[in-house]
Amino acid sequence: MKTYRASTLPFSQFGLTEFVGGLAQSGMSAIELAQVHYSDVESETLAALREETVLHFTSMLSTVAVDAPDGLETLISILDTAQRLSIPIVSIASGGNETATPREIEMIIGHLKTVTTEAAARNLTVMLYAHEGSLAYNLERTQQILNAIPSENLGFYYSPYHFHRAGDDPVVALRALSERLTSVYFNCGVDSKTGSEPFWAPEMDFHAICQELDRVGYAEEIMLIYLGLKAETPQPIIEGVAKARAKLETYF
Repeated sequence: MKTYRASTLPFSQFGLTEFVGGLAQSGMSAIELAQVHYSDVESETLAALREETVLHFTSMLSTVAVDAPDGLETLISILDTAQRLSIPIVSIASGGNETATPREIEMIIGHLKTVTTEAAARNLTVMLYAHEGSLAYNLERTQQILNAIPSENLGFYYSPYHFHRAGDDPVVALRALSERLTSVYFNCGVDSKTGSEPFWAPEMDFHAICQELDRVGYAEEIMLIYLGLKAETPQPIIEGVAKARAKLETYF
């Protein structure tokens, strides 16, 4: 049986207590906190929500670029927050850009090594995600970073959509990165290019991707991030997450 985690990023205008109960009722078993929800939350609040909803708060999302001014310091402070909240995983971007020079790549990898070392010191895992516009935008760059940091405290956060956007075969990328695979997410919601839903880039072979997830033995939670809805209440987004979950189940 597959288990699912929901990102709180699409719920940025709402407080946690307004929607996490609905996510639990829709079949989610875990939550990934966006910065707006973990920046000021108290550990006692999360403890109460864990008990009330039986949800696991298993990861946090950082969009901070490690090479930005104060980026490294900000990421380390986010690790401190994760430790305070007893959340074991922080997902991180690579920073940089697709046209980074060799010197810039070396500098960014150095910063990511520091973040990984700091995570290990706190008994945390950081997981790198690929994203267009950043240094780790495709398979080749992602492998370069992971190969340069062979630490069990740095894993990979796989999304087929971003490899598809980079021109890579998502199945090939998954197979190539499977040994460092920490978690998986699917970009859902209203596709800005096609208007279709629930998944972005519906032309991808989702059945092949899901079959490869089974083949490499991935059995952890699958995260769903449902973007693109302008909603005045959390309910339409909760329903969108539930729709994506039901659709994804048909591909396994």
